Amino acid sequence: MARPRRKAPAEHFADSAWPDGDTDDPAAAAAAAFAARLRTVAAGRSYRQLEALTGVDHTAIAKTITGATWPDLATIAKLEHGLDTDLWPGRTPPQMHAPHPDPT
Repeated sequence: MARPRRKAPAEHFADSAWPDGDTDDPAAAAAAAFAARLRTVAAGRSYRQLEALTGVDHTAIAKTITGATWPDLATIAKLEHGLDTDLWPGRTPPQMHAPHPDPT
């Protein structure tokens, strides 16, 4: 028997309120806060630039920011390390860092 499909984080929010709206699901709320922090830190950078900095595939970054997928622990760790900031909710708010030099 197949496992039932788990709702994507954004599906826990009414009326396209992701990630700034309210939800009763604590896991979805944490994913939304993470995505909002990532969006803030990523401002001005393309998903491909973020991929070069973090080693996380640009499509995974896009899906995390839009709430289409649940980020796994490896993704979270790579994003935090590559962007040199805490993204997980409940810790120090992200600081706006100067962009890393272009790796090319």
